[in-house]
Amino acid sequence: MKKTPWIISAAVAGMLVAGGGGTAYAVSNEAAVNVYGEQSSVRTFSPTVRGLLDSQGVKIRSTDLVTPSLDSSVTDGIDIQVVHRNLATVTVDGEEHEVLTTGDTVQDALDELGVPKKAHVSPDPETDLSAEGTAVDVQTAKSVTFKGQYGKKTFEVYSDTVGDGMEEVLRNIEDTDTAEPGRDEQLKDGMTVTVQRVRKDKETKTESIDYSTTTKDSGELLEGTTKVDTEGKKGTKEITVLEKSVDGEVTASKVLDEKVTEKPVDEVVLKGTKKAPEKADEKADQASDETTAGSDEDSAATASSGTSSSSASKPSPAKKTSVDEKSSKKTSDSSESSSKKSSGSSKSSGSSSAPSVSGGSRWDTIAQCESGGNWSINTGNGFKGGLQFTDQTWKAFGGGAYAPSADKASRAEQIAVAEKVQAAQGWGAWPGCTSKLGIG
Repeated sequence: MKKTPWIISAAVAGMLVAGGGGTAYAVSNEAAVNVYGEQSSVRTFSPTVRGLLDSQGVKIRSTDLVTPSLDSSVTDGIDIQVVHRNLATVTVDGEEHEVLTTGDTVQDALDELGVPKKAHVSPDPETDLSAEGTAVDVQTAKSVTFKGQYGKKTFEVYSDTVGDGMEEVLRNIEDTDTAEPGRDEQLKDGMTVTVQRVRKDKETKTESIDYSTTTKDSGELLEGTTKVDTEGKKGTKEITVLEKSVDGEVTASKVLDEKVTEKPVDEVVLKGTKKAPEKADEKADQASDETTAGSDEDSAATASSGTSSSSASKPSPAKKTSVDEKSSKKTSDSSESSSKKSSGSSKSSGSSSAPSVSGGSRWDTIAQCESGGNWSINTGNGFKGGLQFTDQTWKAFGGGAYAPSADKASRAEQIAVAEKVQAAQGWGAWPGCTSKLGIG
């Protein structure tokens, strides 16, 4: 606060009259006072700067800069400066600083701290500082290396935390992704961060349901023969699975729901139990044999008694011819019966074996492309068998019922599983070879 010269002089004159003139004047001091840019000259008896300013009615704020300090002694000719300063709370890379500056802008506060010009600052550096205080956020450039699913790369990052830095410079980042150091850790210059992209996805897929085969005895069919009474038909089901993957690799899965959309139809096979009837010509042959045997016995008896001629003891040419024909017929019938029995046995054996493979030549063509036609190959890279199944696919589509892995199963068993995979996923399950072979 500025005092006019006449006020100062009147005060001094009063003191001279009251206190005896020269003595009082001799103990007073002359001071130059500058308060917020207003200059004045004061003669005072106050021993300290604080007392002098109080006597002049100057209100000092806690943020003001006073030189010399308030507790300094007043000497003759002293120069007292009271300067207004602005308060700014400046947070640099997460670390808070309180700055008092005689400047008027955010940039003045940044200069007090020595913040690099390249830093990201909010609010703008040219913004005026508020008398009540101003909050300033500063993010300096940091060299950070990120490594993970897509390789390793170093970036210039301005974020405060690891998580913010990931979102600043990396693509395809989600809240489930993890980092080491953690996403809440403070970013530092020269830091290396390992990122894992963790995903949880629901997938609904359709799978086939195998039908069962039951056998029933039938008295209407001859022994050794079978007949399909009800044709078997596969069913279908929808399975909803929650899969967890880390950097694109499935690490865990859980079945959330399984719903049968079409029930399978079980196959019913009738098995003959009826005895084959004895054939009429076999009975005739048996009777003929008995008649021939009786005739021979009678001839032998006649020759022994001497009552019959030698010619009567031998069968007539016609009779012999008849026996030979019957004998030949019996041999032929026996051969035919044997052939029929053999045929029935073969039919029975065929009905219990696996049916021929549908589209076998096409699967052989694909196997030739996938594995060189080697149905028992184990490539060592996770793919096995002629059609190159993974263990996961092999078991998921029922292959475990045949063998622990595809390379240990027969060609027919591998094709049976392949047909299930093809029904669920199409020919795209073997994309390279089916595209190359024009299958699809």
